[in-house]
Amino acid sequence: MENFKIGDELNWNAPWINVFLSVELPFWLMVDDCTIPVDIAGHAFSVAIKESYCELYGAEIMDSRQTVCYRGPRKNAKDLPVEVHQVHKKHPGMPFMWRKCKTVLKIETRCNEDVWAKAIAEDQGRFAVHQYLIELCRAHIPVVNKLIQAYRLLTYDYFAFEVSPWDVSRWFIERDGGAVSSILVPYRMWDYKPAIFNTPDSPAVPYQLIKGDDLCTGISTVGTPGEFDLMDALNLMERGDYSGAVRRISTAIEAVVAAVAFEQVDVAEGTQKAEKFLQDTQMDFIRRIKKYEKLSKREFPKYFQTELTATRKLRHRIVHQAYRITSSE
Repeated sequence: MENFKIGDELNWNAPWINVFLSVELPFWLMVDDCTIPVDIAGHAFSVAIKESYCELYGAEIMDSRQTVCYRGPRKNAKDLPVEVHQVHKKHPGMPFMWRKCKTVLKIETRCNEDVWAKAIAEDQGRFAVHQYLIELCRAHIPVVNKLIQAYRLLTYDYFAFEVSPWDVSRWFIERDGGAVSSILVPYRMWDYKPAIFNTPDSPAVPYQLIKGDDLCTGISTVGTPGEFDLMDALNLMERGDYSGAVRRISTAIEAVVAAVAFEQVDVAEGTQKAEKFLQDTQMDFIRRIKKYEKLSKREFPKYFQTELTATRKLRHRIVHQAYRITSSE
């Protein structure tokens, strides 16, 4: 067992098989059904655009899609798959509800045959299988975004945008009428807040970060300079907007440096000198840091200087050279 690695239980020498990766966009592409070849690194992926897809839910409609019984073009009851009729027969009183999907993309690609066989088997509890499918789907986000980029350039549709795993978290891997799902961001599967146990014998309660009374007390709290930009940067990282995160964190750092430099000069030389210093150093961020170091007698560690320099150079490429950090990076 000491040499066991995740994925050793899979047959990596198994042949490749064709599968379809199906994903719903969070918006509509205003185009008729068609199939588009999308070239990525010299390989052409066939991407079918589907506008007629619906989801049929049993019992209740859930954001996680866990109650979906059927996904595809809307059908009459008699034409639905046998699995849906079996569910209805087992639960005759269960309500069924349709939801119209936005644009659905189906990407033809390849998958390891052994992974597929284990994925559709009843025993689906293999971590390596789930992880393989997650990475398979994630690797095709650049295909989706290249299609969206072309659509945006040709239409100037204001509502379409490049997607991240957060935006297209749930994927379906389909072959020969069978399908399994894959979730890229587990948070998106939560239909309810996570439950925790305060003590072993206590009932489960929803996980909370703050109590209502504390939120009420702190409703007038004012953030420090750059704090909201810092929180924006952290949020954008989770949502997959990495270029936006770099811009925001750079703004947060500059805001807090301006604030603490002003404070130190104000104490040492007066408010007028502090205001003039900020005006004179609008384009000289490093001078502000050095001034703060001198007056506060605090040294900026070399490691963080290196990190900050790299971040600011990256921000410069993003802002001035239109560099875009992709999810594959």
